[in-house]
Amino acid sequence: MAEEQDTGAVRVSMRDIYAEVQRQGKLLEKIANSLPDAEGKIEDHELRLRKLEQRMWQAIGGFGFLAAIVSPLIAVMTA
Repeated sequence: MAEEQDTGAVRVSMRDIYAEVQRQGKLLEKIANSLPDAEGKIEDHELRLRKLEQRMWQAIGGFGFLAAIVSPLIAVMTA
């Protein structure tokens, strides 16, 4: 007579798989709802980039203005 040996195997039924998939789906939905709005972050990022670009051009213009004013002053002072 054959003896049944306990091999430590685990039986997973289709019902168990379905329940786990449902649980994972609910968890994923909960995580997705808790994340910040990506659209708002993109808009904020665009605004910050525009401000940075404006400041960069203002700085370039300011440095150009200083170069145009300071160079003749230095020439007059050294002459």
